[in-house]
Amino acid sequence: RAGTVFLLTVLFGACAPKMSELVLDTGKVPAREVLRRVSENAAGITTLTGTGSVDFESPELGGSVFFTLALRKPDSLLITFEGPFGMDAGFLFLSRSRYVLYNRMENRVISGVPSEAGIRWGIPLDLTVDQILDAFTGTFRVPGQISPTRYAIDNENFLLTYAQPAGSESFWIDPATTLITRYQKTGTRLNVLAETALPEEQDSRHLPRQITLVFPDSGRRLSVYYSSVTVNPERVSFAYTIPRSAIPQ
Repeated sequence: RAGTVFLLTVLFGACAPKMSELVLDTGKVPAREVLRRVSENAAGITTLTGTGSVDFESPELGGSVFFTLALRKPDSLLITFEGPFGMDAGFLFLSRSRYVLYNRMENRVISGVPSEAGIRWGIPLDLTVDQILDAFTGTFRVPGQISPTRYAIDNENFLLTYAQPAGSESFWIDPATTLITRYQKTGTRLNVLAETALPEEQDSRHLPRQITLVFPDSGRRLSVYYSSVTVNPERVSFAYTIPRSAIPQ
C-alpha cells in the first residue's frame, strides 16, 4: 500500500502544474499578483554571464557581432565583442557613473559618464543605461504602485496597460513563466517595442534567450540571442584592459 501511495504521489506530482504557473483568468488572478510574480522573477536574477550574438539595424549601418557578457544588477555590464573568425573587436564596460568603449579595429577608446550620445558610439541605437540592461536580460520594469487602466487576456498572455501623460505602456506576460513576452511604450520620444522568446529556466528563475528591441521612430532595431547563458554564477569578472597605444576620442 505504501508503494502505491508513493507511485500515485509521483504521478500526480509530475502532472501537476509548477508553482510558478498562473491561471490565465483575470477574474481569478489579480493584476497585482501578476506584477508581483514578474518582479519576483526579475529580482531573483542578480548576475548573468553568457555568450551569443547581437544583430543591429539603423539608417546609418547594420551588422552582427558575437559577444561574451558579464552582468550584475542593477548597474554593471561588460560586453566583449568578437568579429568574424574570432577576431577581438573591442568591448563595452557600463555602469551608472562610467562607461568605457574600446574599438580594437580603430584602436580608439572613449570614456565618460553614460549618455545616449556616448553609448551610441559603440551601439548604434538610442539606448539608456536601463534599456541596455533590459536588452541583455529580457526584463522590463513594471509599475509598482499604480493600477493598470486595462487588464485583459490577449494572445494567451496577461495584458496590462498603463496610461501615461503622453501615451501608454503595455506589458504582455506569459502565465507559465511570468516573463514579459512583449512590451510596448508609445507617445514618448523613445517609443519602443520589445519582444522576447525562447524562455529558459535556471536556478528557479526564467529568462529569455532571445530579446528584440525596435525603435520605430528612428528605424533602429537591436536583437540579442544567447547561445549559452548562466543565471547567478558564483563568479562574475568585469576586468578589462585598454592598450597603451589606444587613441582617446
